[in-house]
Amino acid sequence: MIVAPSQKMGLLLLTALVSMAGFSQAESPCPTAYTVNSTTHTVTIHNTGDASTQINNALTYLANRTDKNTPWILKFDGGKYYLSKRIGAERLQNVSLVSERNNPAILIKAQGFNTEYLFYTRFSQNISIKGFDFYGLSRVYNQANYTSDPQAPVWVDQGLYFGSSNGVIINMNRFFSFGNAAVRITTTERDPVPGVNSFNSQVTQNYFNNVFQVTTTSNDTIHGGSANYLFQGNTFDYLRGSVKFASRTSGAANVFIRYNAIRSSSTDGIEIVGYNNLEVSHNIFQNIARNAINCYSNGRSSTGFQWGDNISFKNNTVNNTGGGFRFSADSFPDGFKPVPTHVSFADNKFSNLTGNAPVITLLNSVFPGLTVINNQFSNIPSKKYVYIQQKAADTTFQNNRAENKLINAS
Repeated sequence: MIVAPSQKMGLLLLTALVSMAGFSQAESPCPTAYTVNSTTHTVTIHNTGDASTQINNALTYLANRTDKNTPWILKFDGGKYYLSKRIGAERLQNVSLVSERNNPAILIKAQGFNTEYLFYTRFSQNISIKGFDFYGLSRVYNQANYTSDPQAPVWVDQGLYFGSSNGVIINMNRFFSFGNAAVRITTTERDPVPGVNSFNSQVTQNYFNNVFQVTTTSNDTIHGGSANYLFQGNTFDYLRGSVKFASRTSGAANVFIRYNAIRSSSTDGIEIVGYNNLEVSHNIFQNIARNAINCYSNGRSSTGFQWGDNISFKNNTVNNTGGGFRFSADSFPDGFKPVPTHVSFADNKFSNLTGNAPVITLLNSVFPGLTVINNQFSNIPSKKYVYIQQKAADTTFQNNRAENKLINAS
């Protein structure tokens, strides 16, 4: 049985972490400089100069080096780095940004931080970021009314951005207090080729606290999100938007969302918008105000496209949420209507849902090849379990149980 974590303990943890970070408006930016070891292919950031300028100088050195096919490491000494402006470089290749997890580099947006993203890169290849703590500017919110009075998004307060990049790895980092995306991996609006041009990303074993979202949404309507993406082993407390896999064009596909824990959210848990070939499995959803998962068409797409094919939801645990899994194949603004095929819900466990909608809801399509098997429901006050608005002839509905009794789809 999944037991909801104490909201009080979580709030104490966040308060302690913010206190440990030592955010003081009177503190001056922590100075840094860097050294280069060409033998070990390592650049090391030290605490002896202007943080933002020296980190950017080091990244520029790596972006312009002649041996771009050789892996290099940008290593950060532990400690607090107060950033006055964005760090990053375009067209990085084979570079790993590394911090020791037991003595992390803490990268903090200082008061007066004058750009949107903390880190920004485009058209890069084989870039990894591991072992850091990242702090945004959205550090104050109404803790007492977390779910009923969520903080509005702060769109200009974003964390890490990767545009039209290939081979991004974000592993074992911690993210705190970003009013928009803590991580955005997408196709940049500056890409000369329309569609999806972001590939082969891994976001694994990270911790997120008081962030609005993690997303693949692009900034325009002619580019899509990302393809070939592993999102695994991440933990969220006080999520304010959602984990959002969204695309405004076709081409976003092959995503695995596995073994994550969304332990509280003031809106939804995961949103799936415009993707094909996607698996959501072995995740935990709890203390979520609205839906654990919400799937729908992208209303900002310039032209409609087929999406929703080969999407599976299996072995997930949902407890104490407003809604369960909602999948609506809405028409696009231009009138195109997708028909998702081979969608499956298998071996999921739902308990203590507080909303009035059916736990599994399928709307606005016949969903050819739909499978709903071996799902379990307990303590659902609405007594509404599975609703299929238009049931296809080849629908498979087997062994779904509420309080250990077989049920039928409504």
